[in-house]
Amino acid sequence: MDIHQLKQRIDASGKKLVTLGNEYIKSKDETAARKVLVKMFGEISQQTLLLGEQNAELDKKMMRKN
Repeated sequence: MDIHQLKQRIDASGKKLVTLGNEYIKSKDETAARKVLVKMFGEISQQTLLLGEQNAELDKKMMRKN
């Protein structure tokens, strides 16, 4: 995946986290809040993987320039 696609996916993930955060704030009970937290942690994990991929791509790009 190229850097542009990774950036788009990371941006989309960030927006999803904002949405989930708002959902968490509006949760009426502890069970609902925990379910949203589980979704948030899953999304954070996904975003971390994407950031790692983006970092690897940037490293490759830098190595090619040198």
